[in-house]
Formats: sequence, C-alpha cells, structure tokens
Amino acid sequence: MQEKQLAILLLKYGSVVDAVARTLELHRLCAYLFELSGAFSAFWQHCPVLKLEDDVRRTSRLRLCDLTRRVLADGLGMLGIDAPDRM
Repeated sequence: MQEKQLAILLLKYGSVVDAVARTLELHRLCAYLFELSGAFSAFWQHCPVLKLEDDVRRTSRLRLCDLTRRVLADGLGMLGIDAPDRM
C-alpha cells in the first residue's frame, strides 16, 4: 500500500512544478515535498528494502528510494535549500 502511494505521489511531481511555475505559489511545492517526505517515511517503515530477498522487488524499491531522493533534492533546490547528502 505505502509503496503504491509513494509511486503515485512521485508521478505528480511534474504537474506540481508546472502549477507552481504558472501561479508562482511556492507553498504548493512546499506542501508537496512535505507530503512526499511523509509518504517516504511510511514506505520505509512498512516496506523492507535492503533485507528483501526478492531481487526484483528490492531493485524496484531501491529505485523508488533513489527517485524520492532526487525529487526531494530537486524540489528543495528550487526553493533555494540545499538537501543533505546523508540522513
């Protein structure tokens, strides 16, 4: 469930950026990034990644993690905030 919710939310990034570019309402990007970080936290808590024995699913989940990292870094960068390299 959390895996699917995270993937769907990641797919919305482009439309959020487009809307912010049109309206200049930066709070929409902030709200999206906040929602994304919460969705990732739920995903990480409920979906094993590194301990998963199924290679295909582990790879898929690792890609979700990497995409989330890139979207958060890109979104924060648009706001003028440097994303940390490690957490």
